[in-house]
Amino acid sequence: MHLAQDDDAFLILNALRGLIMEGVLLQSVEGLGESLFPGELWELLQAEKESIGHEIVANGPVRHEAASVIECEPWDDADEQMTRRHRVQLEVRLRELNDAQDRLIDGGYGVCRECRSRISAPRLVADPAASLCISCQRATELSQSTH
Repeated sequence: MHLAQDDDAFLILNALRGLIMEGVLLQSVEGLGESLFPGELWELLQAEKESIGHEIVANGPVRHEAASVIECEPWDDADEQMTRRHRVQLEVRLRELNDAQDRLIDGGYGVCRECRSRISAPRLVADPAASLCISCQRATELSQSTH
């Protein structure tokens, strides 16, 4: 009898968590209008994270400099550099996606981290992990290009 009550309590708790989470996500993406529902947005971010994770695993570990210079062909170094650059890009994107999911949970999704204005729905549809409005993104890119 006790086990049945524990199971029921567990199921009710999980259902409540789901409803609360859905409510939090709904509040944080109000500015998106009809473009995406919170659950769809979470799934979109999660699907991209899984895809990147699979790609990282499929590529295996990046070769270290311990390989003998004699064993390497001239093009091996260029291939390795491209592989490392691609790996870094994948890891950066994975962090962006994790951060976007964190913002969904804490209610900051869709709000520019610089100027605190709403990020436009078309921008979020184009890049669901965007953390800057288009104006702040341009300013950031401009300042990075001048350094």
